[in-house]
Amino acid sequence: MTSETLAYALLGSLAIALIFSVYSDIRYRLIYNKVTIAIAAAAPAYWYATGSFGIADIGLHLLIGALAFVFFAVFFYLGMMGGGDVKLFAALSLWFHWITVIKMIFYASLAGGAVTIIFLIIHKVKQQDGPPRIPYGVAIAVAGLWAVSERLFNHFG
Repeated sequence: MTSETLAYALLGSLAIALIFSVYSDIRYRLIYNKVTIAIAAAAPAYWYATGSFGIADIGLHLLIGALAFVFFAVFFYLGMMGGGDVKLFAALSLWFHWITVIKMIFYASLAGGAVTIIFLIIHKVKQQDGPPRIPYGVAIAVAGLWAVSERLFNHFG
């Protein structure tokens, strides 16, 4: 298997994991740890396949993942996000360049706004009790799918 084929296979697997996360977050308001761990664990194989496997590259990927975790942990602490959302974004951040991660934050924010509006409307229409539970993992997965598609269309650039 060539490294290009491996990279495509890994991106396809990442897309499947993100789509599953959308389903589980909408259905159960839960992002499974085993999915998040699989996403994080597959990142080094993607680094290798894309030639981003030097010591400096690995350190930068790990730093980006850690910074994403800390950044979103603040929102968890404030009660604005669930722990699964934080872990999903951190795991996803391991895959990409820091510029792509910043773009993902922007796209996740836009998608999060749309998801919030949709679920607020559903909450009102169904006249459900209590505050609505917004599945922000959907927005994170949408941002991740954007990053995957960008890699595919830009040939891993």
